Amino acid sequence: MTSEGTFGLLYCDAGALRRYTSEVFGHFGLAPEAAAIVADNLVHADLRGHGAHGVTRIPIYTERLRRGVVNPNPDITIERGGATVALVDGDNGMGAVVGDRAMKEAMRIAAETGVGIASVKHSNHNGPGSYFVTQAPPNGMIGVSASNSPISMAIWGSRGRALGTNPLSVAVPAGQYPAVVVDMSSSVVARGKIVEAAKRGAPIPEGWALDTQGRPTTDSKEAEAGVVLPFAGAKGSAIAVLVDLFAGVLSGAAFGALINNLYADFENPQDNGQFVMAIDVACFMPQDEFLARVDRFVELMKATPRAEGVDEILLPGEPEFLNQERFSRSGVPLPVNVVDDISIVGESIGVPLPVLSDTPIRTEVATAK
Repeated sequence: MTSEGTFGLLYCDAGALRRYTSEVFGHFGLAPEAAAIVADNLVHADLRGHGAHGVTRIPIYTERLRRGVVNPNPDITIERGGATVALVDGDNGMGAVVGDRAMKEAMRIAAETGVGIASVKHSNHNGPGSYFVTQAPPNGMIGVSASNSPISMAIWGSRGRALGTNPLSVAVPAGQYPAVVVDMSSSVVARGKIVEAAKRGAPIPEGWALDTQGRPTTDSKEAEAGVVLPFAGAKGSAIAVLVDLFAGVLSGAAFGALINNLYADFENPQDNGQFVMAIDVACFMPQDEFLARVDRFVELMKATPRAEGVDEILLPGEPEFLNQERFSRSGVPLPVNVVDDISIVGESIGVPLPVLSDTPIRTEVATAK
């Protein structure tokens, strides 16, 4: 067993994990195409190294489907609100499916008009924002996504829950380099990391969260019950406010304390909101010229003097791109507790988890340039 294995990691081929996840969601009523989107969304997170949004969500997603608080086959409707705007009603469908439909609609409009915006209501937890925005660069577009979430974070100056961790994601195409992808929550850390630490009984770093009494804590269980903190104080808090205004208030979805909790409320739909945008760069200059300019920008960044101990300056999204390449070859690393949780779901419906290895596997894939 490798040193990674000693920390409780098991490895699964990404394709096999997608097929397993898709089969699980198919059992819970999703049509094959929708189940494949949800599976791709979750495995995308694990491949990029953001396991808190990955297949660890299978148990809670399937539990909400089982209890009937998520619509497995929504009638997603799209209404044009103007030449460049689409209003998307997700009909309480799976967030990944609704968000995917919205992003594709925004890109379709952008191909016609130069910019497409989709505002989403009546959705659910939609996983990593990078899943949506990274669809834009291969089409010569910039992608933007903002999603709101149930309250778990303090607004600046408070010690109580007021805002979600409300992620903001942007992907900008490049030529010879990977797309520049900013994908961040407005909290110091995604709350999912605190949830995962609490499952393992592991401590968290100082500065991540407050306990229920408003005191700083490194106890993950106390933090899970308390509040996560915004990054950079008032600045992260302000970004979370803007995301909720765009994704929740503007869309007609729930916002703030009105968004129902993914883990605690099994009676009511969440009604998450999302704001997505696609921008066709060819409307500003020839696409090849834009890509060359982005490459030049990346080169300027990488050529700056490095801080002590830094081997290479990486642009936003580049670590995740490298993870995706690595894990596509060596298998997706899954903590043992996550494997246990998702195995229980599969066993309950007669869907076996793919073969796992306690050391990195070797799957040959084409390397993206």
